[in-house]
Amino acid sequence: MKLRTLLFATLLIGAGMTAQAQLKITFNPVIGETYTYRINTVQTNKMIMDQEMNMSSATELMMEMKIREKNGNDITLDYAYKEVVMTIKNNWMDLKFDSKNKDGGASEPEKLMAQIFNCLIGKTVQVVLSADGSVKSISGFDAISGEMRKVVANSSMGEQMASIYLQSFNEDAMKNSLEQTFKLYPDREIKAGDSWNNEISLSVVNMLNNVKNTYTLKSVSNDIASIDVVSITQMKATENIQGEVKGEQKGDIRLNIKTGMPVQSTITGTAKGTFSAQGMDFSSEITTRVTTALH
Repeated sequence: MKLRTLLFATLLIGAGMTAQAQLKITFNPVIGETYTYRINTVQTNKMIMDQEMNMSSATELMMEMKIREKNGNDITLDYAYKEVVMTIKNNWMDLKFDSKNKDGGASEPEKLMAQIFNCLIGKTVQVVLSADGSVKSISGFDAISGEMRKVVANSSMGEQMASIYLQSFNEDAMKNSLEQTFKLYPDREIKAGDSWNNEISLSVVNMLNNVKNTYTLKSVSNDIASIDVVSITQMKATENIQGEVKGEQKGDIRLNIKTGMPVQSTITGTAKGTFSAQGMDFSSEITTRVTTALH
């Protein structure tokens, strides 16, 4: 009887120690491995000026990260967009693009989109990330953006479209995407129930976006951490527009604790605000849903 009691007590102590295990999670991918992610973003924007204008977009990206080397806390990788599928709708436009169709769709704008994105798909950019998930450097995108502008140089519409898409597909946009995905690691050892904070500043299409994140480790099972995140966002307009948008995002992230690589995440959010430009005032209400999955 005493032996059973001792064994049972030992098991309870072991279970308690496992539940309270301290973890140190960092960006620690395997050298030589290639990680492929699918990122789906669905966004709607209801703008009200003299009349209501509804805009929506759906983007599916397949991106590939090949881990080259580690040097101290720095990890060098090759980053490439492998596929892009995009739909853009508003009161006067309905565009579709799929990078698997290199000739584009039937309309002239869709053909121009194909010419622009053909310069991007499969091209490699070298990125250096730190163990905390922050981007230290990006090299190689200038050549891609130069090629984009070159292929549409004889089309005024193409030049306008290239300028617009280069606001979403450039070094800053790549840095934003990477840091929103990977700059989430705690600066200390943690256990289930612990929370930690970070703050990221992003530049998005003439908007300065400040994001304050709070992460909470819910549980760990089979080397996969389940993490909740709540984010407070504040976007301020720059250049010739005044105003700001404020909102909140919530989501859950599943993370491999050995490599620090996200396995799956879903983030949803809403934001509202008002703007003023050229003597006109208008309001904006944005909803966003982003899902990321290791392919």
